[in-house]
Amino acid sequence: MQSVQESAAPIEQTHRFLQLVHGCLFFAAFLYIFIVHLIPVQRSEALNSAFLVGCAIVALADLAIATVVRSRRLRPALETLRTSPEDAHALALWRQGSILSGIQAMTVVLFGMALHFVGAPAWQVVSFFAVGMAVMLLWWPQRP
Repeated sequence: MQSVQESAAPIEQTHRFLQLVHGCLFFAAFLYIFIVHLIPVQRSEALNSAFLVGCAIVALADLAIATVVRSRRLRPALETLRTSPEDAHALALWRQGSILSGIQAMTVVLFGMALHFVGAPAWQVVSFFAVGMAVMLLWWPQRP
């Protein structure tokens, strides 16, 4: 008979792995802030508001897709892992959903960085960074 610690080992390993990946993504967001601070942009003309609105719509759509990914992959996987911690398929879904949603939250940060380089005002750039990083924190991997 397998002990409880042995059956929980894949969950613990996966949880640590997901925290590491999420932590790296979050650290990368701080590096992007540092890059934006180091590289000032010369604004030659005003930013087209349609471009800003387009970036905001795509970023929101990206977060909506990430929410769907989380609901279709993470919720069922976490429910299964609570009752059956050795389920390899549920572990894979948990990894996939967590990594994909973290990456999609990071794309919002990257939109902020792109806006900086095309000359958007700082408050607009900061809003993309703040939303992306807040979502990353909200979606920090939780152990089932």
